[in-house]
Amino acid sequence: MAIWSELRDIMRWLLRRPDSPPPPGTGQCHQAAEQAAAKRRLLDQAKQLGDTQRRRKPTQAGPYVPTALDQRTGDGTRGHR
Repeated sequence: MAIWSELRDIMRWLLRRPDSPPPPGTGQCHQAAEQAAAKRRLLDQAKQLGDTQRRRKPTQAGPYVPTALDQRTGDGTRGHR
């Protein structure tokens, strides 16, 4: 008897209907919710960064020291390779 119930279960599983697709627009709703959450995170990060930068004291720039690429050649033009 157990074999018949196993066969019946297998036949039901093989003949079952495919899952119905989600209602139209469901994917768009999920995508819109994810985009809104990402936008909120970006705005929060930007606000935190702005707050951090406002609290910092401005640093004074030191004297200009030219690097090897900034130094001029003898004829008054920049050195090019």
